[in-house]
Amino acid sequence: MLIPALVSGVAFFSASVKAQTTVKMGCVLPLTGGSAAVGNQTRAGVIAAVDILNKNGGIKSMGGAKLEAVFGDSQSKADVGVAETERLIQRENVAVLCGAFNSAVTFPSTEVAERNKTPWVAVGAVKDEVTERNFKYTFRINNKAIYDAREQLDAIALLAKETGKSPKRLALFFEGGDWGRSHAANIRKLVAERGFEIVLDEPAPPNQVDFTSQLLKIRSSKPDALILALYTPDQLLFTRQLAEQRLDVPFGVHSAGGGTEDPSFYKVVEPKSVAYYFVQEDWQVDMLEVNKDPMLHDIDKRTRDMLGYGMSAYVAQGVSAVYVVADALERSKSPDRQKLRDALAATDITSGPALFPGYQRIKFDEQGQNTFAHGVISENIGGKRLTVWPSENRAATTKPVWPVPAWSQRK
Repeated sequence: MLIPALVSGVAFFSASVKAQTTVKMGCVLPLTGGSAAVGNQTRAGVIAAVDILNKNGGIKSMGGAKLEAVFGDSQSKADVGVAETERLIQRENVAVLCGAFNSAVTFPSTEVAERNKTPWVAVGAVKDEVTERNFKYTFRINNKAIYDAREQLDAIALLAKETGKSPKRLALFFEGGDWGRSHAANIRKLVAERGFEIVLDEPAPPNQVDFTSQLLKIRSSKPDALILALYTPDQLLFTRQLAEQRLDVPFGVHSAGGGTEDPSFYKVVEPKSVAYYFVQEDWQVDMLEVNKDPMLHDIDKRTRDMLGYGMSAYVAQGVSAVYVVADALERSKSPDRQKLRDALAATDITSGPALFPGYQRIKFDEQGQNTFAHGVISENIGGKRLTVWPSENRAATTKPVWPVPAWSQRK
């Protein structure tokens, strides 16, 4: 009787050890739907980073445990994202979650994670309130909306200071979901102290197939600068129609990322239609030119093989999420959700692939926000998106064009 019990015990022990050799990381992303292009870029970054991490020895403090990414498709819909979050936690038994790009999906999905005491590393979603609810299990690596808005206005201020020419009248046009409304609200908060006047403030109607009436409103309001917050499908349609109408905005179009950070957008839009666009980028868009890290360029190649185009803010954020989780696993030495949550709260990263988005540091405050997150502002000059703000990130050869040429003056 003793021998079978002993054998059974050995079998159980072996199974337990084997179970610990893989740690599941769930990622809820919009792999289909309106934000699918962005979601698949983040997925590509996660896949590349997990493969490289595992080939380099996995989680060394856990005996070389491998990280496994398990994906859930939110379909860019809040209710689907919530359901996928529950599936990953309850059925897949993931140790940690990441996602979900869309603020409208991330906000309720992190509530599910909080109730289930499962750590969530927010990727892409910038709605301020994601990290303003006293949650203990939500951590955001990238900017929140107020940071994006401040960076746009800081860039305008820098270019105005350098040239002595400043816009006064601003127009706001934004998608009507959580992200767009949050961005517009923060612009409103900040412009009062900077002496700007908002002459148009309007959300884009959902499922729009023609922006003619909105473009007429923008033209009649005569803004000096236009601030946008649109996802890829709307951004593509709006950009095409703005170019067709040759709508002049003296100090340019200033986009808060979204569609104008998406490489798939640039693959189908005519280059002349985005000339002189200013984009709030969630990573330094010319990073590949200034950072020669072999791993960064390897991921760029892997991304091209997967998607047909290379690194983007969203690829970089996927990579960053993996390495933030890996760092926490190394310190927690366990996939236990509570221990992993405590390790994430103590994160302080100052080097390595987690910083590929362009940050100098990742350290979370009590609300789970990385207060060292920042982006850059690029301008599309000569067919290239070049960093123009902050000035210390601007290449010596980059000369901002400010104000921008009228359509009649462009070649």
